[in-house]
Amino acid sequence: MKLFGKKNKSEKKPDEPVQQTPQKHPMQIGFEKNLKFMNQETYPVEFIQGLFTETGRIKTFTVGNADFPTGRVVLADPLAYLGSKYETVLEETIPAGSYPVELSIFNSELAGLRVAAARLKITDGRAVSYTLAQAMGYSDPDIKPKPLCFMGVDAGMGCITDKAVSEEYDKFLAEWHAQNPGGNHYDDYFKELLEDSYRKCPDYQTPYGDFLLWKLPASKNALIIFSSGLGDGIYCGYWGVDENGEKTELVMPFINPEFF
Repeated sequence: MKLFGKKNKSEKKPDEPVQQTPQKHPMQIGFEKNLKFMNQETYPVEFIQGLFTETGRIKTFTVGNADFPTGRVVLADPLAYLGSKYETVLEETIPAGSYPVELSIFNSELAGLRVAAARLKITDGRAVSYTLAQAMGYSDPDIKPKPLCFMGVDAGMGCITDKAVSEEYDKFLAEWHAQNPGGNHYDDYFKELLEDSYRKCPDYQTPYGDFLLWKLPASKNALIIFSSGLGDGIYCGYWGVDENGEKTELVMPFINPEFF
């Protein structure tokens, strides 16, 4: 019996083309998996420590020591948000001092050369757990809305620095732009410095330069900037705590190498 006005879904005209489902590129698949994986409440110790364990695809590189004259820690994209209201100031502090910044350099045929994670080493102790680094004021019930705990990236770069360094950096940029009206502080200032960093350490970064130890002209405080994994996005910091409950490091993961 034929039902007028209805068509069996299985029927197809002989010359009707078969619809093909677009295939995603493996890089896109990896990117989407990585996006879902990032910014968890915490990570297994094995995952974080694996990022800083050298293998055939991972190298570690210590850029140098960053200065923390007050111990008030700031996470920010240095080319877009450092020194602005959009930087992330952390609730917990560290002792004032100078601490090494170590990078996990990941290289794969699919993703190329990338900074998979950055780590500020506070002590020589070994972390036994990791907790999300909360933003300053996050636990204060009188502050609404709550400050964001993650570092926003809009120029593909990140840094772990001190609040006093951030404030001085903001003054430097203001003076630089006043002296260079219409100038771009990346194209006209930092671009050459990053490319010079590459020439000095070509085995650990791309020709554009993926990290830089830079000293502010006035105080000579050291600021270390680095590329943020796959680029723009949001990334969280995690305090590594040793068996005595003391903070031993602050880690920012950008990439899970398993996806690439």
